[in-house]
Amino acid sequence: MNDYGVWAIITPVVTIILAIFTRQVILSLLLGILVGFTVINDHNFILGIQGTIEGIIDTFSSPSNTKTIIFMLMIGGIMRLVVVTGGVRSLVHLLMEKTRLIENKKSVQFLAMIITSLIFIESSINQLIAGATTKKLAKNYGIPPEKMAYIIQTSCVSVCSSVMINGWGAAMMGVIGVQVSRGIINGEPFDILAGSMIHNIMAWLSLASVLFYIFSNASWGPMRTAEMQALHEHLNNDPENEHSEYSDDIIEHPKCHSSLNFFIPILSTVFMLPIALYITGDGDFSKGSGSTSIYWSVMFGTTVSFFWFLIRRILTIETFFKELYIGYASMIKISSVMILAFLMGSVSADLNIGAYIAQITSGVIPAGFSIGFIFLISAIMSLATGTSWGTFAIMIPIGIQLGLSVGMPPEYMIGAAISGSIFGDMTSPISSDAIVASMATDCNHIEHIRTQMPYALVTASFALVIYFYLGFTY
Repeated sequence: MNDYGVWAIITPVVTIILAIFTRQVILSLLLGILVGFTVINDHNFILGIQGTIEGIIDTFSSPSNTKTIIFMLMIGGIMRLVVVTGGVRSLVHLLMEKTRLIENKKSVQFLAMIITSLIFIESSINQLIAGATTKKLAKNYGIPPEKMAYIIQTSCVSVCSSVMINGWGAAMMGVIGVQVSRGIINGEPFDILAGSMIHNIMAWLSLASVLFYIFSNASWGPMRTAEMQALHEHLNNDPENEHSEYSDDIIEHPKCHSSLNFFIPILSTVFMLPIALYITGDGDFSKGSGSTSIYWSVMFGTTVSFFWFLIRRILTIETFFKELYIGYASMIKISSVMILAFLMGSVSADLNIGAYIAQITSGVIPAGFSIGFIFLISAIMSLATGTSWGTFAIMIPIGIQLGLSVGMPPEYMIGAAISGSIFGDMTSPISSDAIVASMATDCNHIEHIRTQMPYALVTASFALVIYFYLGFTY
């Protein structure tokens, strides 16, 4: 395994800086990947270009990557169908006028948080469903997409990293299981992880902060600017045209006034997910393939939609596929970003960024600082690589072994590693969860990162203080 030294971290640094200053995520990813391949090829720029071009194609050699990209395209098709058949408009009408569940900004934002938290099995689907359900409502009340993206993604990552009975939990148990099998720690992986979840402080503080910002109406920094701008636009819009963004697309049909046109396609997709996880895991949820399961789910949702709209004669076969392809086309940009994000992850792995960061920060750490240290390094690593899973896969074993050497319980160290790992999901422009959150809420991706990062940094600062307190009082 090659050691690239300090050059290993140049790629993520270039990407993140470019993304922040240019606000062009595709350009930033491409240039960052180019730098990475140039370093890998002994600083040969020509070979770096060649590696970048070939790397984009090689991304599709991974079945997991390909299934996820196809899922992104196909979910765009389903979202298009629920719009043109009046499903979204009917849902908005149901929530605002019939049930009176949504009467103000707070209820819209809280609904987004609840939906995201309830669908905890897969992080992409829960964000997309929450976004589809609430983004029109948010616009009606003048809530900026940046705020909705923050609520949805922060809730998603916090809940998914804490629930345990999903792919996240299965991956964490697998990492812990290796440490158990090697005799480094004793116990059942499930019990150890369950004991660690109370120490996933970043997740709990993040959920608390989301609730605080929802119910206090407080805002600051770039998020406040976005809220003020959205409020100004809302006040200057003609109330009679509040649905104009999508009313022109809705098909004229008497059966296009039912919220079932939203619920049938969406719920069929959601309910297929645990079934697919069960099947692909040979009866064991923890062994199920996440990418295969979401691929199966969206295929099933599309099939159900086909029969639902044809049986009700809302769409013909021709118009069904016409609208489906329009939905696919709307996802080209975000799918391109996802392809480059996958390639960036591959380049980061080739550069051994995680191992390098762990290496340069290793040494004798005073016991009191050990928990906070693991959190801080995990946060830096996840920010640089944009992956929480890749980070906790590296940092949980390091945390366990460091904890044993200084006399700290492994549960403290595991919780800190998980907390630091999800920090990058909330702050890195190359995080796949951040990309999905931006897409789900129709938010400019860099604006999502720019407005969310200050909130995440404050939460992380509180988490770090708590970890130091735990370390020095244990």
